[in-house]
Formats: sequence, structure tokens, C-alpha cells
Amino acid sequence: MAKFMIRVILHDAEMTTTAYDSLNAAMAQQGFGRELPGKKAIYHLPTGEYWYQGDASTGDLRTMAAAAAHATGHDFGIVVVRVDGWSVMRLKKVEAAPRA
Repeated sequence: MAKFMIRVILHDAEMTTTAYDSLNAAMAQQGFGRELPGKKAIYHLPTGEYWYQGDASTGDLRTMAAAAAHATGHDFGIVVVRVDGWSVMRLKKVEAAPRA
């Protein structure tokens, strides 16, 4: 299975607006995640960054991300990169759910 990092920028939207909430929901419906799995933890990705793991091409993922971005009604740009390794620093960790 291939691993990808996808960046979607909404050109005419503030990074903190509800436009990105709408984009996040549309991207999730396409199978894109907002969290990056690591060896020791899972990390929250910055606004507009998404993770995908599966059998797809960069072109397929660009098309899927474009459909999600188009649904927001904003002008957008997309970068899709296939990755085989990464290193993170100072990203916030996803906190585990409390045990019952």
C-alpha cells in the first residue's frame, strides 16, 4: 500500500475559517485523514494537510481532492506527494481516548 501527503489550499479563505471545516468533512468522505501515524504516536496535521494510505495514483488522489475542494465553493490548489518516510517535530499528538 502506498502512502501520500496531500496539501489543499483554499486561495480565498482564511486558514481558520469554516471553509476548512467544510473541506475537512469533504476530504474525510473521500477517505483522506487529518492525522499522521508515526512509530511512537499519531499526530495532528496542520490545516489543509491530509494523509492517505492505499492503492491509488497521485493523479487519482488529485482528482478526489479536487472534488472535495470544489464542494467548498472556493478557488483551490492541490499538491499530492507519494512518501516512503517522514520525520516530524513539534506536531501535537493525538491524545488516546480515556479508558473506561
